[in-house]
Amino acid sequence: MTSANGSDGSAAVADGMDTLLWRWVDHINRDDPSRIKRPEWFAPAGELVLDEQVTWFGMTTVGGWYHQPWPAGTDKAPVYAGFHWHRQDDAPPVARVSVVVVPLADPARITAADWDDGYGGYEPAPLNDYAVLCSDPYDPGGSADRETHLRAAERVIAAGDAEGRRANYAEIVTDPDRGGNALFFPVAAEERDGFEAVEPDGTIVCLAFTAYDFD
Repeated sequence: MTSANGSDGSAAVADGMDTLLWRWVDHINRDDPSRIKRPEWFAPAGELVLDEQVTWFGMTTVGGWYHQPWPAGTDKAPVYAGFHWHRQDDAPPVARVSVVVVPLADPARITAADWDDGYGGYEPAPLNDYAVLCSDPYDPGGSADRETHLRAAERVIAAGDAEGRRANYAEIVTDPDRGGNALFFPVAAEERDGFEAVEPDGTIVCLAFTAYDFD
């Protein structure tokens, strides 16, 4: 279990990838500039180990949307999270996530793909202000270790909040035998959405996931 690297929990994003990340924000908000809270910065958020399918959960008891297939031979992918400062009442501001991007190919290949319009109405509600990025066979809504994993993630993120960490998330090892993991992100919005960049043969070359509120 770990949080992001760096002295303040943040790290630099390469220029080519940085351009791609902000393009995702513009794509998601193209019809409504306030669709998601625009991130103030992006930071690397570790890697996701891939196995069969990828899911963006709101920590509910009712499933989620599953994404596959990705380029052959891809067994893990970098993850980037877009953060913004969130203040609750008079408490100090804390970093919260509004968008997560999972590139499965190089930026040029992703840019050339077809970027879809999201789930179109599927919005699972979160539990305790978290969203979870994971890959089968782990199911944060039904795993026997669900509460243990959530409590562990809460401790890591609470410590990051207290430190003012800019890239605050928790990585939980869910399957030590294969290195399977889940990434827990603190969010300040109740709804979820997910987007794919897809090549003509159906191969997914990038995923983007959001947390947002209806107006």
